[in-house]
Amino acid sequence: MSRPITHIFFDLGNVLVGLRSGEKLKALAQRQGESVEAFCNKIWSHERAHDYERGRHTCDEYFALLAEDLDLAQAQQELQEAFCDIFYPLPERVALARQLAKDYPLALISNTCASHIRHLESTFDFFPLFQHRIYSHQAGCRKPHPDIYKKALKEAGATPETSLFIDDLAENLETPAKAGWRTLHLPPGTDLEKELLTFQISGINKA
Repeated sequence: MSRPITHIFFDLGNVLVGLRSGEKLKALAQRQGESVEAFCNKIWSHERAHDYERGRHTCDEYFALLAEDLDLAQAQQELQEAFCDIFYPLPERVALARQLAKDYPLALISNTCASHIRHLESTFDFFPLFQHRIYSHQAGCRKPHPDIYKKALKEAGATPETSLFIDDLAENLETPAKAGWRTLHLPPGTDLEKELLTFQISGINKA
């Protein structure tokens, strides 16, 4: 029989906040004569974006290089604002996290960068719900590297067998699952409350 869950870890993007191409990104793409899809692909498919999420570039370094790549050297500040204009609220998910926080220690494990986190923590009010926030740019590694999950467990004082990790990407769940974590794959549109019932989580509606 499985041991009861004692700690719940959340991903951030597409789990607690939605992701989309904001109006500022669309405007920059149009200015460059590109589709927003092609423009965004140039930003986030580049390995440098992953290095930024590993903390290997300062914000100033990263955006200077990115602006040069995109031929936007004269619009670096505008590019940085557009880079962060990609998030929107998911109030039902956050409301559920508020319920869970009454009964469980909550933590975040997120592949993210310094500029996104500064923007998110100043825009959304739910971050104090999470006693521990393990961000890739501070940990020096990204999911699914084993070290980020080990760091999360250590900071939270948790054990794999009684920890649940929720992520929208299946590949980010494979490593913790192999280490004994309980995991929940949450693609966009999934009913989180319904899925949590299968883990016998306390403090959520069972209707």
